[in-house]
Amino acid sequence: MSLTITTWNIQNFTRTDENYNEKLTFLVSTIGRLNSDVIALQEVLDENALDDLANRLNFHATIGNPDGRGNRVAFLTRNTPDQNDHIDQWRLPNGSQIRRFDNNGNIVIDDEMPRPALQITIQYRGKELNIITTHLKSKLLMYRGFFSTTDETIRAFTAYFALERRAAEATTIREHISDLLDADRSVIVLGDFNDGSESATTQIFYGPQGSQPMGPNDATRSSGAFQRADAKDSHRLFNITKLVPENIRWTRKHNGQNELLDQILVSEEMLPRSNGLRQVPSMSILNENVPNLIGSYPAAGAINPDHAPVTAIFG
Repeated sequence: MSLTITTWNIQNFTRTDENYNEKLTFLVSTIGRLNSDVIALQEVLDENALDDLANRLNFHATIGNPDGRGNRVAFLTRNTPDQNDHIDQWRLPNGSQIRRFDNNGNIVIDDEMPRPALQITIQYRGKELNIITTHLKSKLLMYRGFFSTTDETIRAFTAYFALERRAAEATTIREHISDLLDADRSVIVLGDFNDGSESATTQIFYGPQGSQPMGPNDATRSSGAFQRADAKDSHRLFNITKLVPENIRWTRKHNGQNELLDQILVSEEMLPRSNGLRQVPSMSILNENVPNLIGSYPAAGAINPDHAPVTAIFG
């Protein structure tokens, strides 16, 4: 049984967008082209818009809880999931507090994850598969309600709080995943990580230190580190986005620079061995229509989202 799964940040998806109908048509066409069974979405601002998309595709919609501006993650699935759960409670070292500045410049504490992750459970190969989507804290900073400041102390502190939150979100979700792996569950975590595959926050997800795939050649290179068995493989997540050819291994273009912010990570069970080799999914990033964003806060409202969909096809 094959499974095609996609993650896509669809950029401020809401019915109030003046280009909403054109954007909805573009999303339906692209998802249909990908022929995905499960689509993890980020930046869904409008539950009714998600329902429109689900109805056009004849898919089931599962939506997460919103953050302060209504931003949330969601899933579209061909069949109704067996279960869905929100991941919103911090799992951090004792005494840890996640801080931010409010619009008045006061430091406030986030008692739970401001933008929860969402988990669904489906059946795959006769076993429960837990799929988690997340949208980690952006590197885009706000200073007392504005996107720029001349106060370098405020700039540094705000950046520190943003990094603190992104690391806390990654740690919380990784702790949740560790519990699933301890229970012998198969796991996929995917979404907009708002940082690259080698960043400290992304590597938190990987778990035990070990060999990640470095490129598509690792799928068939038996002598490579990725293909060698390791005692800690059962608790490691593998970033299969790295199996995409390097020339198209990017999901966002900002000021002419390609960025890989959207990732798909899987547990060992999703890479079963045959003739000694891990069997890896077919990977693609459909970035041909992604715009080049200019400036520190590119305008919203484009028909084409500012991120590309990443897709994995498990055979």
